[in-house]
Amino acid sequence: MTEDTSGRLRRRAETILSGGAFEVSDVAATSIKELLHELYVHQAELEIQNEELRGAQQALEASRLQYLQLFQSVPLACLAVNAAGIVGEANAAAERQFGLPMLRLKGRPLTLLVASVDHGRLFTALGRLRESGEWIRQEFRYLGPRGTIIDGLTDARRVTLDDGDRGDVLLTITDLTERNAWLREVQQARDDAERVRADYHHILQSVGDGILGVDADGRIRFVNAAATAMTGHLDLDLIGRPPSDLLAGPAAETEAGLSGTGTADPAPADGAARALALSLTDGRPRNVVCERLRREDGGMMLVEVTISPMLASGKRLAPMQERVQGAVVAFRDVTARRTAEAALNLSERRHRVLVQSLHDALAMTAVDGRSLLANAMADRLLDGPARALLDPTAPAFDGEGTVDGQLAPATAPATIVPTTAGRRFIDADGNRLHGLPPAAEAARSGRTVAERIVGVVEGEEATAPTRWLRVSSRPVADPAGRVEAVVSSVADITAVKALERELNVAMDARERFLAAASHDLRQPVQALLLLSDLLMKETLPAGARRMAEQIQSSLGGLGGMLDGMLDISKLEAGLVAPNPEPVDIAALLGRLHGEFAPLAEKAGQSLRLVAQPLTTRTDPRLLERVLRNLLTNALRFAPGGRVLLGARQRGGRLQIEVWDTGIGIADQHIDRIFQDFFQVGNAARDRREGLGLGLSIAKRLVTMLGGIIDATSSLGRGSRFIVSLPLTETKLDVAPQAGAGGYAGGDRPGSDAQRLVMLVEDDAVIRMALVLMLEDWNYRVVEAGSGAEAEEVLTALIESGEEPDLILADYRLPEGTTGLMVMDMVRRRLSREVPGVLLTGDTSADRLREAAGAQCALLHKPIQPSRLQDTLASALNG
Repeated sequence: MTEDTSGRLRRRAETILSGGAFEVSDVAATSIKELLHELYVHQAELEIQNEELRGAQQALEASRLQYLQLFQSVPLACLAVNAAGIVGEANAAAERQFGLPMLRLKGRPLTLLVASVDHGRLFTALGRLRESGEWIRQEFRYLGPRGTIIDGLTDARRVTLDDGDRGDVLLTITDLTERNAWLREVQQARDDAERVRADYHHILQSVGDGILGVDADGRIRFVNAAATAMTGHLDLDLIGRPPSDLLAGPAAETEAGLSGTGTADPAPADGAARALALSLTDGRPRNVVCERLRREDGGMMLVEVTISPMLASGKRLAPMQERVQGAVVAFRDVTARRTAEAALNLSERRHRVLVQSLHDALAMTAVDGRSLLANAMADRLLDGPARALLDPTAPAFDGEGTVDGQLAPATAPATIVPTTAGRRFIDADGNRLHGLPPAAEAARSGRTVAERIVGVVEGEEATAPTRWLRVSSRPVADPAGRVEAVVSSVADITAVKALERELNVAMDARERFLAAASHDLRQPVQALLLLSDLLMKETLPAGARRMAEQIQSSLGGLGGMLDGMLDISKLEAGLVAPNPEPVDIAALLGRLHGEFAPLAEKAGQSLRLVAQPLTTRTDPRLLERVLRNLLTNALRFAPGGRVLLGARQRGGRLQIEVWDTGIGIADQHIDRIFQDFFQVGNAARDRREGLGLGLSIAKRLVTMLGGIIDATSSLGRGSRFIVSLPLTETKLDVAPQAGAGGYAGGDRPGSDAQRLVMLVEDDAVIRMALVLMLEDWNYRVVEAGSGAEAEEVLTALIESGEEPDLILADYRLPEGTTGLMVMDMVRRRLSREVPGVLLTGDTSADRLREAAGAQCALLHKPIQPSRLQDTLASALNG
């Protein structure tokens, strides 16, 4: 029955049944039977079709379940994604891969599963798949559990499902995260290996030694840059050749046999080529100390060759011939070293000759007393009295010795042969020595003992002969810092000490003579100076006054010369000490310019000042004295010329300069101008030009201030004197300035009229002049010619109820008495500190030190009356 027939019958039956009545008249029995038969047949067919459908449905369900199980069991993550980017289906692998349950995966936007950086790329690829069906297998980054990144190799294809919302594209994702990490590690290892290989290659190319890589067959396979430079061949010319083409055999001096170094075996006598062959056979490294290397230009070079075999690590049990894969042949140019060794040997021989020919003794002694080196002079001294000075184990001079290398008490036995009876060791001052000898002290302390003067006296009597030695000992330490030996040098200075004694005697005699001569000269000069001052106060004819003025001028020049000698004595005695304070350099130079500029203008000269505003800490009085000397010289030796006084900063130092356009100084004299008594342009020794002590004193003062004085000059064009001092930042303290002459308030000396002065002077002429001068200054005077007379005068004063207000005394008085003794006597009897002023013409260093320590003012003869007047007033005013 066809579908049309059954449909027609079904519609007819429905019509009949729906009417509720049968129109029998219209339907024949035959038709009904046929209809029923057809219905039964159709029903049977329907039941058969239903049974087939149920079977097909069961088979389809079983297939669906099988495909679903297959889909879920696929190890790759599978996602069905619809056009809206929503996941419709997912398998168990996707559930595990993304760390989400199935219910959360289904219906989840794909954007939440893909890393944001790959959103655009993935959806662009999906769009292209839907439009053209093209898909390129590629990697995308997905979001795994807890935000981890998954490298997923993704395949995609279009699918048709019964429901479009379940997806139209199936994504298959292969997790490559571990594989990519492993690949990255492998690539990193490859990169590291390549860098290491490149580093080693660079190292091999950079080393200064020539290196040849040799294979197991003895052929060159690698050459570094140093090897090509040393041989003169290109690397391509050497590749494939045996090293024996370059090695010409051992040098002449090593043909008798070559020694090995380190752990390498010594090379055979026939050189490096044979050594390489043996190393490739037995796998042992070898050294060739000196081999001849052929160069491309035909020349030869001396090299040290080291052969290091390369062994295969995977063939531990194989024979050595199979384990040796090749060797590294390194050679170093030793031509210069061999030349240096020869020169060193020659130098050593020469030094040995020099050491042996030294007049001084030179010895190296081990700390245990063994003699390591000694020249001929040291051998003689070691057998004589100097053995104790050069032996590190010698006992102390005062009886202490050594036991097992340690300092032992005097009761311990000595480790050296005792000295002969009557011999003793003294120092430079003649005192018996104590403590350790120089070599023993250097060994014990580890410090150098330098220039120690030791006298060896042979005998106990005062006239016993003394041998003077100058000993220096220096410890020699091992790498651990322990003293292992002592090097000592000994010079016999007996003759020098004898000359030194004679020189000291001569110097003492010279100083006594100069002091006596100075004192004897100052006495009459002082008398003349005082008398000329009194004479100038008298009414004299014009001619006599001119002569008196000339006498006074000559006395002033003579006094200046004597003062210069006094200044030298003070500096040598150490009585002049700087008193640093903040100094305004510009103000100091301005004051000097204001003082000297009128003098220069009067002489037809010009004095210019150029000074920066600088401040430093120094002694202003000593610095001013130096500058006064320089300005005076500049104006004296630049008649009608120009003088420049300036100051500036140079680095961290203050530089004060005095320029002049004067006569200049010859080159042969420029190095002598700072010496005592040297004068330029005064061959006749004109006394008006001084004694030549000004620059000498200036140099001493500048050195005392921590500076340097220097001069440059051009003969006939002028000179330049430079004073360089340390420049220290300091702050000036503005203090009120005293009035002229040093007295505040305008007080002048002599305002303490009728004060009683005790004058003690043994020279009658000077005493008379001083009495007249003091009385002219309104002082009352009592005089005495000696210490005994002074005591009598004091007794008479005390009995009359008076006491002296001041003591003015000469230092040297009759009967060995001094002015200081007189002052002590007066102060002791009056039980108070009476002011004192000491006059002296003695310029010896001892006298200067003694007078400087006294509690009184000190004036050296000849004394200008004005200075004496100021000193008396200052002493009386405290």
